[in-house]
Amino acid sequence: MSAMRLSLLLLVAAAALSARAAAQMPPFQGGQQGPPVVPAGGQVQPQPVAGGGPLSPEFYSQSCPRTERIIAEVVQSKQMANPTTAAGVLRVFFHDCFVSGCDASVLIASNQFAKSEHDAEINHSLPGDAFDAVVRAKLALELECPGVVSCADILALASRVLVTMTGGPRYPVSLGRRDSLSSSPTAPDVELPHANYTVDRLIQMFGAKGFTVQELVALSGAHTLGFSHCKEFADRLYNFRDKGGKPEDFDPSMNQSYAKGLQAVCKDYLKDPTIAAFNDIMTPGKFDNMYFVNLERGLGLLSTDEELFTDPRTKPLVQRYAANSTAFFDDFGRAMEKLSLFGVKTGADGEIRRRCDAYNNGPMPK
Repeated sequence: MSAMRLSLLLLVAAAALSARAAAQMPPFQGGQQGPPVVPAGGQVQPQPVAGGGPLSPEFYSQSCPRTERIIAEVVQSKQMANPTTAAGVLRVFFHDCFVSGCDASVLIASNQFAKSEHDAEINHSLPGDAFDAVVRAKLALELECPGVVSCADILALASRVLVTMTGGPRYPVSLGRRDSLSSSPTAPDVELPHANYTVDRLIQMFGAKGFTVQELVALSGAHTLGFSHCKEFADRLYNFRDKGGKPEDFDPSMNQSYAKGLQAVCKDYLKDPTIAAFNDIMTPGKFDNMYFVNLERGLGLLSTDEELFTDPRTKPLVQRYAANSTAFFDDFGRAMEKLSLFGVKTGADGEIRRRCDAYNNGPMPK
């Protein structure tokens, strides 16, 4: 066995053990505490939103001037104690915004009277640490300026703080969102992308929400952080068949040593669904462009990752970001700014929740 192959196998094993430990953290439990179209290279402008005026970075400058500092202190402390927090918060933010807009609907806990987005299968694995970070920030803000800062704004700012803290770009975040008055238990499974989606389906899904192919690829770069459970990529490792139906030991587009290492790590995933591997095996805790570099080397974890490198519509963007981290950071920042403005609510279309996991007066009747 070559030294390179051995080192890669060891790296897979070590990364998977760390990811597995993170994956065993309990999920969130209740009771614990239209986007603007932006031309390439353009700037996102705060947009008028339903029920009120435009959002603004200075929204809390008078009512709660230490908002950003308080959120930063809380989530940075959480990240230092639990290094997978950044990936978790970023994932929760995406799952929130892509379903009914950035309105904290994903934070609502289910109870015996009403189900919420937590009941959607795709949200079952959202990490408890991410929700805990938002809850802690909300508690700190309620002590400083009660009833002022929305949970939706906390989630948007926390995501930016953690991207920057792990080495990524700082991008503008306009504020003034209100929290949702409803949370659908069925919408996430329909509206969120799944690990086995084709590029065609991803482009269609993102396009329907006003996002370009470039923004799709740039936002996919968030996979430079975090991990995925083995069930999400097991079809690439076991009983794989090519397009002609010919059986293969594993997806041949994968680096051979990487695939064999993952096969060893995931062999008991059906018995233990918590087994996981980092999306970026090389620098899993750093926000950088290594996700795209990995795709060129056959080290992409999910089938959707691999398709981004093989599809002619997305491959040039993968290559651009792999070669130029500045280009990736610039495009990711603009895409995140645009995402953060998707479907936001103001005025009577929402509320400022006292607790992020519960409506103030119950869900709005449908």
